[in-house]
Amino acid sequence: MNIFQPSALFAQQDMGTAFAAAGAVFVVFFLVMMALNLLIIVGLWKVFSKAGKPGWAALIPVYNLIVLLEIVKRPLWWVVLAMIPMVNLAVSIVLCLDLAKQFNKGPGFGIGLALLPYVFVPMLGFGSAEYADAVEAGMTPTGGSTPQAQPVRTAEAAEPDAEDADLQRRFVLFQAVPAWMISMVVHVLILLALALVTIGVEEKVVNVLSASSIGEEGPEIDEFSMEQPQEEMEQTEEEVTEEVVEVAEPIEDMQPLDLDTPLEMVSVPISVVDMASAMAPVADSLQTLSATTTSELGSRSSADVKKQMLRTYGGTESSEAAVTKALKWLERHQLPNGAWTFAHQVVCRDPACDHSGSHKEAVNGATALALLPFLGAGQTQFTGEHKKTVERGLAFLIANGKPKSIGGLQCLDFTEKGGSMYSHGLAAIALCEAYAMTEDSRLAGPAQGALNFIMYAQDPRGGGWRYRPRQAGDTSATGWQIMALKSGYMGHLTVTPASIRGSTLFLDSVQSDGGSLYGYTAPVANRRSGRACHAVGLLCRMYLGWDKDHPGIKKGVQHLSAIGVAKGDIYYNYYAAQVLRQYGGSEWEKFNTELRDWLVAEQSDTGGTKGSWAFKNAGHGTEHGGRLYMTCMATMILEVYYRHMPLYADKAAEEEFPL
Repeated sequence: MNIFQPSALFAQQDMGTAFAAAGAVFVVFFLVMMALNLLIIVGLWKVFSKAGKPGWAALIPVYNLIVLLEIVKRPLWWVVLAMIPMVNLAVSIVLCLDLAKQFNKGPGFGIGLALLPYVFVPMLGFGSAEYADAVEAGMTPTGGSTPQAQPVRTAEAAEPDAEDADLQRRFVLFQAVPAWMISMVVHVLILLALALVTIGVEEKVVNVLSASSIGEEGPEIDEFSMEQPQEEMEQTEEEVTEEVVEVAEPIEDMQPLDLDTPLEMVSVPISVVDMASAMAPVADSLQTLSATTTSELGSRSSADVKKQMLRTYGGTESSEAAVTKALKWLERHQLPNGAWTFAHQVVCRDPACDHSGSHKEAVNGATALALLPFLGAGQTQFTGEHKKTVERGLAFLIANGKPKSIGGLQCLDFTEKGGSMYSHGLAAIALCEAYAMTEDSRLAGPAQGALNFIMYAQDPRGGGWRYRPRQAGDTSATGWQIMALKSGYMGHLTVTPASIRGSTLFLDSVQSDGGSLYGYTAPVANRRSGRACHAVGLLCRMYLGWDKDHPGIKKGVQHLSAIGVAKGDIYYNYYAAQVLRQYGGSEWEKFNTELRDWLVAEQSDTGGTKGSWAFKNAGHGTEHGGRLYMTCMATMILEVYYRHMPLYADKAAEEEFPL
């Protein structure tokens, strides 16, 4: 019997220690709860501010619930339901799902708000999610989804802070219903901590009784440390620095991905053949890309064809002279490492060369956007007056991409702060066009890797693209990705049928009036709403196979013709010019004459700004992309006559390849 006495003795001696441990746990519990509540209040404050509500409402227990109901558009009498035990749990879940939806998030994010509010509320408040009612159709230059092309936020200018808006919507629910799930989760954590403390106290007793297992308990405590969830996308190299990659050598010696690899291996280790073997059968595709061969870009490099198309489609000597001057301005503003920046004054340092863009971090988007006018004019890394400029720009772009392995698929990611998927789409277009024009094998891998990332990043439900991979799409960002897929397909790179079907599905979801009008994220009632989106949607439809006689194309062209040239929206003018040029007829002649002559007259012809454009109040993207963005867009408009072969000029020449 006396063998049990040591246990009782030590139990009595350790009761004081146990109470002390319990008190310490209580203090820790109190501090943790205070910290979590403070985190939720701050996150909720940000969420309310994003939705146009007073942020201080997060501090008032009942009023914060009323504000939340206003945000998710639920009747205010739900406050009563929220006070009823058990019923309030169901109300909380519904509000979480509603809140996620209002910030363009899916049900999964809503469940996250319900189960892990102290994580998702701060994410929603300080992230990139945007309140749906606050989003306007449009785009900014590079820069992320997400938007009118921020290609540089080209389209993202319309929604410049979309990435931050996205994170903001993930945390609101916690403050409105501050106790339910947070309390449960925290209690569980505290109980675990208390259990550990108790085990630590009992170790002394067991040691006295010569228990053999006591020595193993200490090291095992490390297993309770929280680990970060594994990234869905496994990066194959070290994290890419935000600094601009210096490119001192020409493209022949430049390594796009691995700086120890010769340029002949500048491509990402991507097998186009292997990629093609994984594609769905051709018969599975319901859509086509039209007129897709490398010769489609032949009009750029052939001087005779270029001159003929310039005359045929409405160009003049003055418009072509403006293009020449613009390319020289762009060349003067290339950085020593081969890149461009929207903050162009860091290169010229000329006070008169004003209108510097605000998205200075989006170097991938700026570089890709600056390369497109050179490629559009037939300048490549092999031919033309500016071949060294193009060579260095391509070298920088490839070297600055981030190689990633996603589900075994090798990708090259050009997303960046201030540019997101807009930067990536522009980079993909530049690489694919350069490859299609030259068939330079060194560009095949990077171009295919950029396309692979686009196909991965497509919204698996809605079929579109926005600021970040797999985010619900918008028309502006989607337009740039479709243009990249089109350019890649012209170069005989791999584009999966599912991507084309998804693109069509998205366009169907935002179209109205028989496919003649397109909204930003949803259908619109008339042509006065989001004119740029109408033009983007129509051009995508043309490239995805709608013919000239399609009612949506015919009526959409009439809408654009009625809108005419918008001197306050260079982004709209860029897309509208492409649609009307492809359609032709009197609508194009009228639009082209006004737009062409206006751009030629507005081009600067003096000092350090000679050859560039800087419009006041010129619409989406101009503030973020500045003079560089406006110059690139205006130049590409003046190249519209020969940039692409006509889709509808000759039915016999129109070739459709099913995907």
